[in-house]
Amino acid sequence: MIKHILISILFFSFGTELLAMNLNDRFQVLLYTKSETYPWRHDSISNGVEMFKELSRANQFGLTWTDDAEIFNDHERLNSMDVVVFMNTSGDILDDEQKEAFQEYIRNGGNFVGIHGASFTMMEWDWYIELLGGVWNGHPGIHTATVDVEDRAHPATSHMPEKWIVTEEWYNFERLSDNINVLMAVDENTYEGGLMSDYHPVAWYQEDFEGARTFYTLMGHGERMYENELFRQHILGAVWWAATGHR
Repeated sequence: MIKHILISILFFSFGTELLAMNLNDRFQVLLYTKSETYPWRHDSISNGVEMFKELSRANQFGLTWTDDAEIFNDHERLNSMDVVVFMNTSGDILDDEQKEAFQEYIRNGGNFVGIHGASFTMMEWDWYIELLGGVWNGHPGIHTATVDVEDRAHPATSHMPEKWIVTEEWYNFERLSDNINVLMAVDENTYEGGLMSDYHPVAWYQEDFEGARTFYTLMGHGERMYENELFRQHILGAVWWAATGHR
């Protein structure tokens, strides 16, 4: 799927917030940040975009960023992407035709990474909930808590300590899929307001969802998180794995 382009392109459009960066093209990433739910648009989206631009340069992968859903109508371009990333999306961000195109992309070898608000997205679409592995079910606000890193054999967590004390907006989830492989879980005894006392996963992946590799992390609410080296490596590992399948 990787499309080789000899000339690097840097293009900004204020109206659509489109950015294309094709470097050495080890793999291609589509970063999608559309948010339809006011006032829950995350202020950290711009921080996340900057992080992805820096990761793209440092690790030589191609990056296309947009908040314009029309990119899902461009099937050739969409299918040239090795992974689609929904970062702090919210609401119904695709129409019916675009949903069909996204499904076709996944079923034809595409892959997916969801970051934070991606679970507060298209919450009435059963297929997307299964793709993601669960769906948002409220949160108690922002708290400092302890995350147990349960699997350090995955590129998204191989650099992590066994316990990570971090400040985050701790989403509760429902409809968690039996097919997810949990990487990290938050200890609800270390903060107030959690609703999943038995077990509260915060990062997971699926090896094969209709042929796709999929990944989701709750982490990524606040602006400062995108400067956190543990988080940056977490996202890089997730994207690398989803795009390439390599561990």
